[in-house]
Amino acid sequence: MKRSTLHGFGMALILSGIMYTGLDYFSGTEVSTDKYEEKIEQLELQLKEAKRQLKQYENQASTKDETSEHRNTADSSGKKQVKEGILYIYSGQTPYEIAKKLKDMGIIQNAVEMELFLAQPEYARSIQIGQYEVNSSMSVDEIANLITGKSDSSN
Repeated sequence: MKRSTLHGFGMALILSGIMYTGLDYFSGTEVSTDKYEEKIEQLELQLKEAKRQLKQYENQASTKDETSEHRNTADSSGKKQVKEGILYIYSGQTPYEIAKKLKDMGIIQNAVEMELFLAQPEYARSIQIGQYEVNSSMSVDEIANLITGKSDSSN
């Protein structure tokens, strides 16, 4: 092949590339931006509505908290209330997850203590799946014995 043929072919490729780039640049992309702007406006309206609903929900929740707090103060005339609940244990739950649930329920004060207690090999291997009625008057040892099926005398 001659050098002039290759040179002409290369120039043709460069020219066609420039034309395609210019065609994309000057084509009607304004139509697609209009669609995106409309979509953004719709999403902003949805966001405002969600924020309004969230604020309304928070107001309702704070009102309920205030009324229940008022009842709790009236109920507790100097004595400590015993909180009760049902602990659900599922397959594969770790001692950390169980301790966190108990803390969230208000049954125990220190989740780390419960986690470390349940992480001991004699308890960790024998945690039973099921539901257990627990209350805040129970000790960490009693709760551990309950959910592992061990009796108090086996310790």
